[in-house]
Amino acid sequence: MSPPPTIDANAAALPPVVRAQSDAAIPPPRSWAATIAPAYLGVLAWFPLLDRLPAAAPTGAGVLARFASACLGLIGCYGLLYLPQAMLGLRTRRRLGTLAAEVFGADGSEWIAGILYGAFAAVWGSVAIAYSVRLTLDGLVVWGLLGADTLRSTSLGGLALEGPLALVALAFWTFIIASANGLGLMGVITAMMKVYSPFAACLLVGAAFWSWLAPHPGIGPGVRGASMSLEPRTFQYVFSAFAFAGVLGVEWGGVVRDRRDVRLGGWMGILVPGAATCLSALVLAASGPYGSIRDALRDGLGGAIGPRPAGGLLLLFGLASLAPACYAAPVFTERFRGHWPALSRWKGVGVGSLLLFLPGATGLAWRVESIATISGAVFASLAGVLTVLGIRRRGSRPLARGLKCPGVAAWGLGVLVGLAPLAGEIAEVAWLQTLQPAALLAYLTSGLASLAAIPFSPEGSSIGSSPAAVAETPS
Repeated sequence: MSPPPTIDANAAALPPVVRAQSDAAIPPPRSWAATIAPAYLGVLAWFPLLDRLPAAAPTGAGVLARFASACLGLIGCYGLLYLPQAMLGLRTRRRLGTLAAEVFGADGSEWIAGILYGAFAAVWGSVAIAYSVRLTLDGLVVWGLLGADTLRSTSLGGLALEGPLALVALAFWTFIIASANGLGLMGVITAMMKVYSPFAACLLVGAAFWSWLAPHPGIGPGVRGASMSLEPRTFQYVFSAFAFAGVLGVEWGGVVRDRRDVRLGGWMGILVPGAATCLSALVLAASGPYGSIRDALRDGLGGAIGPRPAGGLLLLFGLASLAPACYAAPVFTERFRGHWPALSRWKGVGVGSLLLFLPGATGLAWRVESIATISGAVFASLAGVLTVLGIRRRGSRPLARGLKCPGVAAWGLGVLVGLAPLAGEIAEVAWLQTLQPAALLAYLTSGLASLAAIPFSPEGSSIGSSPAAVAETPS
C-alpha cells in the first residue's frame, strides 16, 4: 500500500503548525499492541487522575455506584471521544491539525488544535511533575527520612506557594524534562517511561487487592456510602479528564493497520484497564480517611500495610506519575516553537520550564477536577465537531485557508456549555452547577451546532491537494 500524496508546494501558505503536520511523514502502520493500547493505558493508569476519582461524586455515594458511573464514563470515552476520531484518522491518515482545518479553516485549526492543545499539554505536564514530587516526598516522610513539617506550604507577598523543599524538587524535575526535550533526548526518556505504565497499573490493582483482603474498620466518609444511584459528576470527571487524550485518537488511528486494530486498541487500552484501575482506585480510597488514594497510602491502607511498603508504593507511584510530563514536553514544543520560531533552543526551554513549574509551585496543579472540567469543555467540544466531520466526510477534501467562522462558533458554543458548572461554582449560581455531565453536553452541543452550521459553512479558499483516503484492510 503506497502512502497518500503529501501537500504540494502551495502549502507554504498554511500557518506553521498546520503546515508542519500536513508535511509530516506517515509512519508505517503497526499493531494496536505497539501503538494505541500502551498510549491509552498510560492515561487510565495515571495516578493524579485516579487520586481525584473517589472525590468526584457527592458524599453518600457507594463504591459500586461510583464504579458503575465510572464504567459508563469509560464507555462514553471509547464510543464518543476515541472511536470516531480514530476511525477518521484511519480513513484519512492525516494528523489532528490538518483534519481540524477542514472545519475551522487553517487559521482556526492553528490556534484550537495547535496552540491551545500545546498549552493544555503543558498544564497536564505540570500536574504530572507536581504529583510526582509530592508523592516522592510523602514516601520519604512515611519512611521517617523527612519531617512532615518540611512539606508545609509557604507564601510570598500573599501568594501561596509550596514549601521550600517541594519548590526545589519541582524546579529540578522541570529543568531536567525541559532540558532533555531541548537537547533531543526526550525519545529515550519517553521509551523508558512506557515501561512504568503497565507496572503502575498492576501495582495499583495489587495494592487494592491487598487492601480488600485486610479491610480497615474505620472506613472514610463519603466513599462507601449507602446510595446506589448513578453519579453524573463521576461520569463527568472520567469523560472530561479523558477528552484531551481522546481527540488524539485521530493520530493513533492513522498509524495502525485496520479497523480491527482500532477496536482492539480501544478495548485493551481504554475499557479493560480503565475498569480495573477505576475500581482499584475506589477500593484503595475506601481504606483511608479522606477519600484519596494518596492519603490512604500515607495512612498505610487503613493499617493493612506498614510504613515501609506504604512509603515504597508512594515512591513508585511518584515515579510513574511523571510519565505524562515526558509526553507533554514534545507536544508543547512542537506547537509553540512551530508557531513562534523565536522560542527555539534555550528561549523555548525557559518558557516551557515556567509553564511546567508555576502551576505546581502555586498549588494550581492540585486542582485536577477543575483542570479536567476546562480540558473536557475544550476538547470534548473539539471531538464533537470532528465526529460530525467523520460522519459527513466523503472522499478527499482540500485544506481551507483562513478562518471558518461557523465551525469555530459551533466549537465555542460547546465550550461555553462545558464550562457552565465551573462558572456556576465561581459565581455561586446553583442551577449552572447542576448541568452535569458538562463535558458530554459540550460534546453533543458542538456536534449538533456543527451539523446546523453546515449550510452556512463556506468551503473557503483551498490550498494544495488533500491526501487520498487510504484503503483499509477488511477486518
